[in-house]
Amino acid sequence: MQVTATKKSHLFRILGALLLTVTLLGITAAWAQEAAPAAAPAAAAAPAPAAPAAPAAQQTEASYWEMIKHGGPTLVVLFLCSVFTMTLIIERFMYYRKASANTAAMIEKVKQAGTLSEALTAIESEPGVSGRVLRTALTAARDGYPSEQVEQLVQGEVTKELIGMERWLPQIDSMVTMCPLIGLLGTTLGMIRSFSIVARIGMSDPTKLAGGISEALVNTAAGLAVAIPALFAFNYFTGRKEAILMDMEKGLSELMVILKSSENPE
Repeated sequence: MQVTATKKSHLFRILGALLLTVTLLGITAAWAQEAAPAAAPAAAAAPAPAAPAAPAAQQTEASYWEMIKHGGPTLVVLFLCSVFTMTLIIERFMYYRKASANTAAMIEKVKQAGTLSEALTAIESEPGVSGRVLRTALTAARDGYPSEQVEQLVQGEVTKELIGMERWLPQIDSMVTMCPLIGLLGTTLGMIRSFSIVARIGMSDPTKLAGGISEALVNTAAGLAVAIPALFAFNYFTGRKEAILMDMEKGLSELMVILKSSENPE
């Protein structure tokens, strides 16, 4: 229970740091966008007689910050999903960095040891999933358990480690599917609002329709921006999990052969 509470506290710290960072970046971007138009009135104070009058339909391109402000509630949901996804990615990256180990080197230390107690001492400080599983097998064998019971105890430890390696991966996979759908929902709602404006005022001012469409498409872009890194991270972590499991199973098979041969010396 204490280990689970520590992991949750670590996850909340990462989430808080990401929220603070994103909030500071948002405030900085808002100040930059608000300060940019400040120079426009000063430039407009000096008339330019020689310049021709601009067409009425001409309109300055909307800034990214303005489109984000009009993204609607779905953009807020996507922002929260992005923070949640980045938190999980960082937590899983830190976990898998500590989960890997050199299993072959540990098996060599076990082979060089004279007794089970010496073998257990040799790999006592070895990190990673393999280190914990091999220590479980050696501890059970040292305590006098037969090889069949050792395999059962090791299988329980492997299941425990597998649960730890698969933690948060379903949530990351859900973000891959859900975020584009949320973005599509926001775009659909924005298009409905845009065409409702056309239904009221007609096509006399197409710029209003184009502006609404561009703002609506921000939701789709935001959904893809969250889903693409999540997809890459999910595939990367799945590959790391399979590699760690294969390496652990190979080392565990060699260890069980060593333990069985020590039980039945010829």
